[in-house]
Amino acid sequence: MALPKIGVNMTEAVIAKWLVKVGDKVADGDAIIEAETDKSTQEIYATESGIVAQLLVSEGETVECNSDIMVLVDEGEEYDPQKEETPVLKEEPAQEETEKEAHTPVAPAPARIGSSGARVRVSPLAKKIAQENGIDFHIIPPSVQGGRIVKNDVLRFLESGAACAPAAGGNLEVIPMSPIRRTIAARMTQSTLEKPCVGLNTTADATALLRLRAKYKEKGIKISMDAILAKIAAKALQKHRNINTILEGDNFLVKRDINVGVAVDTEKGLMVPVIKNADKKSLLEVSENLAGMVEDAQQSRLAADAMTGGTFTITNLGMFGVEEFAPIINPPECCIMGIGALKKVFVPDENGQPKLTTTFQMTLVFDHRIVDGAPAAKFLRDFREFVEMPELLI
Repeated sequence: MALPKIGVNMTEAVIAKWLVKVGDKVADGDAIIEAETDKSTQEIYATESGIVAQLLVSEGETVECNSDIMVLVDEGEEYDPQKEETPVLKEEPAQEETEKEAHTPVAPAPARIGSSGARVRVSPLAKKIAQENGIDFHIIPPSVQGGRIVKNDVLRFLESGAACAPAAGGNLEVIPMSPIRRTIAARMTQSTLEKPCVGLNTTADATALLRLRAKYKEKGIKISMDAILAKIAAKALQKHRNINTILEGDNFLVKRDINVGVAVDTEKGLMVPVIKNADKKSLLEVSENLAGMVEDAQQSRLAADAMTGGTFTITNLGMFGVEEFAPIINPPECCIMGIGALKKVFVPDENGQPKLTTTFQMTLVFDHRIVDGAPAAKFLRDFREFVEMPELLI
């Protein structure tokens, strides 16, 4: 059975976890693997039925769409993997004669064997032993040139002392880019190259916003700062449709739906779940919707369609103590809002006396092809007004 293509832009996936093993009975539609695609980690389902006779790829390997990933046979059918040309997942014993021929000293600090771009084939056991000893398996030469790295190759490499040889300079570790990281890199590069961006900054008084959160907390309702800001963004976008616009060719497409994305930091990288039709949802609905998607993102189970269709994005680094920053626009959107850390400062009251209050910085980065400075500034002004008077959201 081949790896099915489950998305228009999907070209490959990393096998994160096998959900079946040799001998299992699989029906069409059963979940067989957890795969990391360019957008998220999700389950892949069988497109055929049968008994699992062989798993052709290891966990952690990158596989192109429509490439074979496992062998299915009919119940009672005999299967001889020795007749198959496809590399076998299970451990292959190294032949003694081959080992004798290949038993040559390994030079210290060897070059990365897979640096040519070809996929390095390694047995699961060999990979495990290498990882346990802190070795990048890509630098281990297989016994047979072009063959698969097996357990004895790793053991011979360890015995040679090459693993302990200090490398002058070089890399501490070589980490292949995951599909998600490649997508982030491609989109950020696209945005930087295509969009002439301008950033506008303002300071917002967070007193009323924090008071609103406290009132909900008294009622046992937890609402995040990001949820309130997402609702504020939706409210401001209703008034400024020119911000809820994308550029396609020579046309400006003013989007009917207001879909607010919120950047989320996960172990696998940046993900942006999108609150669809945020302007039509109450603050509580926005909060519940966002909280569920954030949990899914952090557990690597956020569906790909939950990260599409955004028209505006909010990214908050305040929890890391960052006071101000200019984020990169998430294409094809027009704008992105960067939120800084809460900060206690003294400001003059109506009598000119110092008053301690809590503020934070907001930075609106906009695509100057779509909107000019003055309209962007008006949007930022109204956004700040909603922050300082959140009762207008009700």
